[in-house]
Amino acid sequence: MTKQDEKSPPMESISIKHIANLSIVDMVMLQLLLKHEKPIVRHILYNEIRQFLTRERKKVVKAIKFDNKTAGAEEFQSWLQEPTRFSSSSLYYSLDNLESKGLVKYNRDGNNKVISVEATQYTEILINTILKHTIKFGLIESEQNKYLPGIIKEVVEEKENKHFGTMLYIWFSNFINSKCINTFSTITDNLFVLSKEEAFENVSKLGLKNVQNSSLFNNTIRESDNFFDGIIIPYHFRSANLDGVAKSDILKEAFRIIKSDGVVIIYGYTKIPDIDHAFFNIFTKWINDIYKDIVFYTEEEFQNELIAAGAKDTKVYVYKGHLFGVGNKQ
Repeated sequence: MTKQDEKSPPMESISIKHIANLSIVDMVMLQLLLKHEKPIVRHILYNEIRQFLTRERKKVVKAIKFDNKTAGAEEFQSWLQEPTRFSSSSLYYSLDNLESKGLVKYNRDGNNKVISVEATQYTEILINTILKHTIKFGLIESEQNKYLPGIIKEVVEEKENKHFGTMLYIWFSNFINSKCINTFSTITDNLFVLSKEEAFENVSKLGLKNVQNSSLFNNTIRESDNFFDGIIIPYHFRSANLDGVAKSDILKEAFRIIKSDGVVIIYGYTKIPDIDHAFFNIFTKWINDIYKDIVFYTEEEFQNELIAAGAKDTKVYVYKGHLFGVGNKQ
């Protein structure tokens, strides 16, 4: 470890709370400073920010198709047409604020007058962290929340040709996708959810009559042997557990409580392909860094997980970019 590494905070130590009081203009300013690499006069930075804000606003106006019948359309379009207002005093205030956080450095003359400004070693760390948060929560996970429930439903109804009498959905993280619950309630007569207590509190507020919770007792799932027609488990979380019970043990329990003609379905992600491409290399590196809590599997590894848990018959396939493993105990 170098001295610079010792002084640099790890990425995990920076969270959304650290950037809550920074504006979009602050972000743009820091990004422009990184591009310059060398110190820049504040007036030049001011002109660049103004040009950027004007240019980006015009792009947004051109990109959006407005339907004036929708709520807020007229007001939003009018707001976008307003002239960009960014004063030099706003720039100085923002720079002072960023300097106090160690994100920019002032260069001064002998009379203590600021002659130029530049990024610090922490500027890039912060920008990269913000981008990673944006990619993870604003792009990837929002898209997953939107499309994944429908994809799983297609696997159950079309690929497996099933409609479950009783089904168990197991969820490991603190926040449960309500769209999953709404969607899964349509592929079964009775949906049971095994999750952390605080996650199920949000499920109960959905008001679905055919949804109830399950639970763990002495490291075993509450329901008796041969109880469920179908069980669905997300299997991509690396350190997943419920009340200290690891996901591999949860999967073994699934094969205990599944009926002899029922199916256990696990889903996750295939390993990211090794593509030598200027853009993909950067994106792949970031994905691996962002999703350290995600396990990427080969089809063979997924099959082995099912067999180790007690599956007698298995099949594994990729459907719409997602990896699915289906097992039963017959």
